[in-house]
Order: sequence, then structure tokens, then C-alpha cells
Amino acid sequence: MKCKILTIIVLLVSATLFGCGGGNDDKAPTEPKELLAFLEAKIKQNPKDAELYYERGRVLLQLDEITDAINSLTQAIALKSGEEKYHLLLADAHLRNGQVKESYADLQEVLTINPKNIDAYMKRGEIALFSRDYDRSIESIDKALELDDLNPKAYFMRGYVFLEKGDTTEAIRNLRKTIDLDNEYSSAYELLGLLFINRNDPLGVEYLNTATTLDPNNITALYALALHYQDNADIDKAENYYNRVLAINSHHVDALHNLGYIELTFKEDNDKAIDYFTQVLAIDPNNIQAHTNRALAYEQKGDKAKAREGYRQALDLSPTYTPAVEGIKRVGK
Repeated sequence: MKCKILTIIVLLVSATLFGCGGGNDDKAPTEPKELLAFLEAKIKQNPKDAELYYERGRVLLQLDEITDAINSLTQAIALKSGEEKYHLLLADAHLRNGQVKESYADLQEVLTINPKNIDAYMKRGEIALFSRDYDRSIESIDKALELDDLNPKAYFMRGYVFLEKGDTTEAIRNLRKTIDLDNEYSSAYELLGLLFINRNDPLGVEYLNTATTLDPNNITALYALALHYQDNADIDKAENYYNRVLAINSHHVDALHNLGYIELTFKEDNDKAIDYFTQVLAIDPNNIQAHTNRALAYEQKGDKAKAREGYRQALDLSPTYTPAVEGIKRVGK
């Protein structure tokens, strides 16, 4: 099961802007497109106000207009090059545009202006992690911790990097430090839960339950709990958690498939199993497990023709898929 990858958080747009010019108390709208139009008008009135270009860049990022955001932020910097926040947001924009080197250069500019900018070190750590340069990522995160050793996000990122490196001992140590500093850090509970539940350690259930309490829509944690209970034959709890996943995302293929598998193997209700596997195939027509398991359900019902068809569909996807090969032998070609 893959852990969620850290994302760069774009700052929210301010609800109001300072008026430019004497006595201008115009209030900015809050809806992004209206705010963009408002800023465009302001820029026409005050074409040398760097802050307006910066604010426009923030709104354009919110609207996913990355190239235009980069241009606007570049204009802001041309007018006022010494503003840390301009370079910091431009780093975000460049990274979202896939321009990793440019983003790193932006952050270096921030640190030239202010060598103690924690956000810049953190973002450098994120970029290095994104590039799988784990040693550089740790180096940047540690720089941030030298400036603020009570930064929970820094310990979380550090834990994630060590998890990526395969050092689970260090990952756990840093993730636990994260929740010591911030006992509502849902993502840290999630990763700790995944680590411990993979060992079948009861602590995994505790951590994942905390993650879902803090964030009831945490599908990763809910699915991990469902899978844990299924693996331990606690079917009622497994079904409960799979259904909670589906209440959030009705097209979650793995949850649908596993509910079908429960009906097929634990409850021996072939009709319900077929229904779940059919739902899976409507979403993912190339799901070889769903084809094979639906064929098995038909086989158990005594419908050899539909079973044969299902096994053949699975074999069309993978001619050597063992469960389908064995199935077609049982029902005949």
C-alpha cells in the first residue's frame, strides 16, 4: 500500500487587499475569478505596485493557471526583488509546473535574502524528496530544525524520508516526535498506523483509529483498517470499514472487490459476490482478479458457460494467470 506523497501547499488568497492610492477603501471580492478581475483593474491603476502582481499570482495559482502565475510573480520580483514571499511563492509555482531546478533556485534566492527562512528550507526538503534525493532532503529539513526544533511538520517530513529510505526505526522515531508536538497531526498517525498494522501490531489499529477520528474522510486509514480486519477474519468490522470507504468514494475498486471476495469466500453468497465484481469491472474493465473471481462465483453457482467466459476474459489479459488457468481447466475450454 502506497503512502500518500507530500504536496506543496499554496497559500490561501487574502479576502481583502490594501487600497492603492489615497483613501481607496475598495474591498476585494473573495471568489477567485472575481478577485482576479479586481486585481487586474487595480494593476491598470497602479502598474508599479509589486504587491498587486504578487496577489494576482496567488489567485492564478488557486485557479491552476500556473504559467500566468509564474509571469505575474516574475513581474512582482522585477519591481521589488527583495521580498522573500515573492520568491517563495514563485518556487511553489515552478514546482507545480515541473520546473524543479527553477524552484530550487527560487528558494536559494529566498535564503540569500534571509538565511533563517524556515519555509525555504522546508520547501527545499520537499523538492529533494520529490526528486528522491533523500540525503539532501534530510540536510534541508535539519537546517529548518536548527532554527525551530519544535516544528512538527519537519519531523513528519523527516519520518517520511526515512520511510522512503526503508529505515522504519528512524521513521517511527520521527513520526512519534511529530505527534508529541502536535497530537492532532492526522498524517503522522496514518503513517504510524500503516507501519504497525503491517506488523500485525495492535498499535497500528490505535494509530489508524486516531487518524480517522481526526479526519473521518481518510480513505487510506479506513481501507487499511478494513483490510486488517479481513485478514484477521473479523468480517463484520471489515465490511463496516469498506462501506465507510465507499460512502466517501463509491468507485473505490479495491473496497468493492474485497466486499465481493468476502461474499464469495466467507459468506458463500455467489449472487452478491457477482454483483460486487460486476461493479468493479464497470469501473475497471481490465481488473483480472474481478474477472477471475466473478467466474469462480458463476462456477460455484453451476453456470459453467458464464464461468468459462469469465476465465477466458481473464486469460485474454494474462494468458499465464494461474487462478484463471486452473479455472478454465475445471470448467472446460
